[in-house]
Amino acid sequence: MVHRRHLLAMGALGALPSVIRAEATDTTDWPKRPVKVILGFPAGQGSDVLARILSDELQKKFNQPFVVDNRPGAGATLAARDVARSAPDGYSLLFTSSGPLTVAPHLYSNLGFDPMKDLEPVGLVGRSPLILLVKADSPFKTLPDLVAAAKKKEFNCGSGGNGVTNHLAMEMFKATSGTKLVHVPYKGAAPALTDLIGGQIDTLFETTSAAMTHVKAGRLRALAVSSPTRYFDLPEVPAVAEFYPGFDAMTWAAFAVPRGTPRLLLEKLSLQLMKLQDDASVREKMIQSGVEPTPGSTQAKAKAYVMAEHQKWGDIIRRANIKLE
Repeated sequence: MVHRRHLLAMGALGALPSVIRAEATDTTDWPKRPVKVILGFPAGQGSDVLARILSDELQKKFNQPFVVDNRPGAGATLAARDVARSAPDGYSLLFTSSGPLTVAPHLYSNLGFDPMKDLEPVGLVGRSPLILLVKADSPFKTLPDLVAAAKKKEFNCGSGGNGVTNHLAMEMFKATSGTKLVHVPYKGAAPALTDLIGGQIDTLFETTSAAMTHVKAGRLRALAVSSPTRYFDLPEVPAVAEFYPGFDAMTWAAFAVPRGTPRLLLEKLSLQLMKLQDDASVREKMIQSGVEPTPGSTQAKAKAYVMAEHQKWGDIIRRANIKLE
């Protein structure tokens, strides 16, 4: 006689194949309806431009709308929190930069979610360096010129705000080079660049999207870029890493989904993101927006990269004793 407990167990096991088939079918059919691409920055910014380029391409490939939903606030952490709390069904994607995933957890005591536990990176979709700038008529013509002077006396280094990427790049550079840089935070890139051009501050790390217009117009001089190698749009400008090997302080963008999203769906989206970055026309659009594509960024590679960035920025933040409320 078969015990009732055994019958229940057999019944549960018998139900598993249909559950697996249902999940596989749902994943195969994804997306069946519009997908939200949630972004924590305002329309018109560099991240927004890239998000729209890729969302338009995903819409073509999947034959469903991929709608960019701008939800700025709290350094893009509100958008990340919204996605982390959403259903893991592939219909709410996070398009994010390094800040919400790898910087904010070290800056804030209570985000209301844990980016490393509650979100799953799908694919890295672009990187861009910061540019170390001085005003056009600065006496510093090269990076060694600035370093030599800033080891002897204090120099003011601006940023777009406490804890933002260009502030952290400055802290990394300060620790690496032994310079006496004093942080001057601003409320965004525009006022910091204005004061650099006007001579109120001495130097500044800034994103390519914000800085290139001023560099090409001759208002600012680029001394170095924060990427491991030279930037394609400024081939004559050295990388900081040429003087300090291993220096890497790039901004980047990635797609992420809530933890628990089906594995097959993750793989499907990840594969398509890699294909887009191999497409010549898409690559050209990305490069024109100032972003270097990251071909071959599998889901596993993206996850490993995000974890490494989380560790790197955590070390910098603890060393500089940066805390925000």
